[in-house]
Parts: sequence; structure tokens; C-alpha cells
Amino acid sequence: MTILTNKFKGESVNKTNLITLASASLVFLSQSAIATTITLASTAPNSGVNKVVVDKFKEELKERAPDVELEIFLDGSLGGERELIDLVKMNETQIHMGVIHSSQYFPELDATLVPYLFPDYESIQSFFESETGDRIKVALKERGNAQFLNTYYQGARWTTSNTPFRTLEELQGVKIRMPEIPLWIDIWSGLGATTTPMASPEVFSGLQTGVIDAQENMLSNIVGRRLHEVQDYLIATQHQHSYVTTMVNLDFWNGLDEDVKTAIQESMSIATEEGTARALDENDDLIQEILSADTELVEPDPSFREDAMPVIEQAARDVLEEGVYEDAVRTIKEGR
Repeated sequence: MTILTNKFKGESVNKTNLITLASASLVFLSQSAIATTITLASTAPNSGVNKVVVDKFKEELKERAPDVELEIFLDGSLGGERELIDLVKMNETQIHMGVIHSSQYFPELDATLVPYLFPDYESIQSFFESETGDRIKVALKERGNAQFLNTYYQGARWTTSNTPFRTLEELQGVKIRMPEIPLWIDIWSGLGATTTPMASPEVFSGLQTGVIDAQENMLSNIVGRRLHEVQDYLIATQHQHSYVTTMVNLDFWNGLDEDVKTAIQESMSIATEEGTARALDENDDLIQEILSADTELVEPDPSFREDAMPVIEQAARDVLEEGVYEDAVRTIKEGR
């Protein structure tokens, strides 16, 4: 064995040991770089509530864990949402903000997808703290290889229409565009509307030409796509409360020190809380913008939701695992 007579803490070091030491150092440096770099990816636009959440998370994480580097890719710059949940599952990215993981990993547990069931976002948050909510988090780990962090509100889904309706009787026969989500189509059809699946880019012209009478969407999409400009009424159905889930790759999470985990969790909790507050303020502004375009606000009669519940319950039970609907209803009642 060749001996190198270099001075290293006053001792001779053989060549093999130097190579071993150098290799170990490279591995250590590589692991350190991985442990302190987090890639956050989402299809969410870098604007509005999403930007508030990301910017606040970055700010809070820098304060709590200054050695952690955060790389951010929004607007789908790393791919579509299905691609992104695969990337976070494989630890190619570490944090994901999105919505479609539910339909892929635990559709039989997610009662929050049922229109008209949850009256507000607070009841959805309570649901995530329920027994079913715990099962959802376990399913996300087992099927998506991801740790649940938090959710933030985007806003309720409202309806715009050229035919006003306040009761189920007045809804009968109204031609409404629906996204191609079978559960939503089943419920609105069961309530008496004539549902018409249609791609988003076609909705404006469909409303303008009378192919459809109405559509439902988040307020931000209604304004962003100028749909209110070809509609006479804004109907406060608020039948669905949209939110975004934030998650982190489970393997990456389990490899972190506890202080770094705490920093990430606390930073995301603060960021999502601020994003939710901003969403509520932003939605108030959007309502006023829609109404300023000579659109009339219509408040559904309380009987609308009450009369709709039998249809909603049956549709929910058809897609949810036994006991999930009951857990959701119990959570809602306890929160009131």
C-alpha cells in the first residue's frame, strides 16, 4: 500500500484512507444539500391568494429555518397537476399545492366534494380533524407517499344565470353548464336542472348564444372569464367551498430533523391562514365587481338547500364509504 507522508493532524495518512475520507465528505455534502433544499411546485397561478400563501410561507420559513433553501415553481411550469402529484410522490419535488389528489387517492373518503353538504369552509376544516379526516391523512401517506400539511380557502362556487331561481321548483329545466364531474352532474340533474358538460373556453359563447342558461364557478373564475358580462343574475348558491391542500413528500419529511419539521409546519400554517383571510376579502371585492356590471344578486330561499338534501344524501352515499357521510354530518352539526 502506498503511503503519503502528508501532514494531517500530525500523523501520516495512507492513500486509501484519504480516498475514503473524501468520499464520505462528498456524501455528507450531498445529503446536506438535499436536506436543506425544498422544491415547491403547483399548477396554481402566481397571483391572488396562491401568491399570498407562497410568499408568506417563504418569508416565515426563512425566519424559522434560515439554512433551508426554497425553490418555487408555479403556473404549472413543471407539468400538469397529475404530473405534479407523481413528482411529489417520488420525491422529485418536496411540497405540492393542489386539488386532484383526492379523486386519485381517497375518493371514497372525501365528503368535501359533495355539493351543498358543507355550509362553509370552517366546517370543512373541522371535517379534517374528524375520524374520517384522520383516515384521509393516512390514505395520503399510504397511497400518495405524502404528509398532509394544511389547506387554504379559495372561495365558494356561485351560480350565474339568465333565469333567476330561488327554489328547486324554479330550477326545473334551467340549462346549466357543469364540469365533467359525475357526482356534480348527478346531483344537479337530480335537483331538476338540465346539465350540460362543456369545456371552460366554450362557456362564454354558450351563455351568450343561449345554448346554456347558467353556469357555476368560483367568483375569481367568473370575473376572470368575464362570464358575468353575459349573465343577468348572480345566484348565491355557494354550493361548494373550494380549497387547496398542501402536502410534503413523506420520505423527505421523515428524514428531516424535528426542528426543521416544526419550522415547515408552522410556516405553512401561518401562510395558509393568511391566504384564507385574503380569499374572504377578495371574494367580497369580486361580488361587488360582478354586481357593478348590472348583474342582480339573487339569494336562494332557505328551503332550497333543505329540499335538495335527499338528492344530495343519496348521491353522496353512492360514492362514499359507509359511515363517511354520517361523520361529515356529525362534524357539521357539532360545529354549529
